[in-house]
Amino acid sequence: MSPCVGHLELARVGAFGHSAGGQAAAHACQIDQRLRACLNQDGLSGYAPYYLDTRGWGMDQAFLLIERAPRTDPPKEEELAAMKMTRSQAYELLAKLKARQDATLRNTGKGSYRVVFEREKTTHADFTDLPLLQSRDSAAAETRARILGVVRNYTRVFFDKNLKGTKSPILDDNVVSEFVQAVQKFEPSKRPRLRR
Repeated sequence: MSPCVGHLELARVGAFGHSAGGQAAAHACQIDQRLRACLNQDGLSGYAPYYLDTRGWGMDQAFLLIERAPRTDPPKEEELAAMKMTRSQAYELLAKLKARQDATLRNTGKGSYRVVFEREKTTHADFTDLPLLQSRDSAAAETRARILGVVRNYTRVFFDKNLKGTKSPILDDNVVSEFVQAVQKFEPSKRPRLRR
């Protein structure tokens, strides 16, 4: 007999992942209603944490995106040349991608949140324990442990709110923690009706 028998509350299940795993967790929520909450840790594809369906709908569940702030420095000339774009075309594309992310976060049935980590102080790998394990000295290890603690705190608070019904001031009151640049809440949305 499995040691998990009698210890799992299968009516209170969520999904989360980091990077490509974050997008996989979001997709799992889109196709399986038994998952009641979904979290994507810095898993973006063209700024999108997951893809909307053909009607522009995201998912019925609550959703949290934790991401590192995007670059703010302008693209270099060689980057523009590699993309075969002018500077104005690159800025226009960036504005469209940001709008797509906002639309994705707005189109969730139970609402969503975006927590943006400071780019200069964090890395994409900080959502895992790898930077902590690779620290070269105690000061670096302490910083990486604090960042990982902030990631864990937002993760736990989000799932406690949506799976256990507890209050979440750091999400609902837009409280900015250490290493966090911004917290944004998106209200619940209604699924669009099917057209006949």
